[in-house]
Amino acid sequence: MNQANPETPLRHGRVTSPASRGSVVIDLGLLGDWQVNEMEGGKNFPALVAGPFPPPYETDSASVAPPADGYILSGGKTDARDCVNFTQEEMSKKLNRPFTWPLLNVTPGQILEIKWAYTAPHTTRGYRWLITKDGWDPKQRITRAQLESQPFFEDFYTQVPYYSHSAELKAKVNHSVKLPASKKGHHVIVLMWIVANTGNAFYQAFDVDFK
Repeated sequence: MNQANPETPLRHGRVTSPASRGSVVIDLGLLGDWQVNEMEGGKNFPALVAGPFPPPYETDSASVAPPADGYILSGGKTDARDCVNFTQEEMSKKLNRPFTWPLLNVTPGQILEIKWAYTAPHTTRGYRWLITKDGWDPKQRITRAQLESQPFFEDFYTQVPYYSHSAELKAKVNHSVKLPASKKGHHVIVLMWIVANTGNAFYQAFDVDFK
């Protein structure tokens, strides 16, 4: 697999609306679409180690090692895709000009509509959403300590085992999430598309401003 080849076909999937950090860095010319489609890392995050996916989904493929702290937003990728993990200071140095991550204006408790584009719509277990803690430090990269310990929303298919229900466990082009009701100001949201029949999830990140 030649990941440096601009003719490399698109793979897997990414959010196309609203704008993710991946969309921002594509617009900046730092990454290609196919690289943002491959923000792929272990699916049992925020666990630290590889292993079985938790019950009642332990018949799903076991997770590979989840992303390390500081590389969460890229799904653990440390190549050019590391730029989605950058703080605003790091990105300003990279671009040699002042930079701030664009913010998506949201309201506490609102329903956020998500649209995906898939190029390899894997057998899907579901989607998990995490968000930064109150008082998180935007001058630091996102780590487990910067995130709330529990997801604020999950949308999982319940059919098990996955190999008896593959036709039903479809990746969702459109889905909705109810945002936390108590957040204010700038936060980072991490969205995971969790695959049933591999050890990976695909990671997408959003900078939001709760008004």
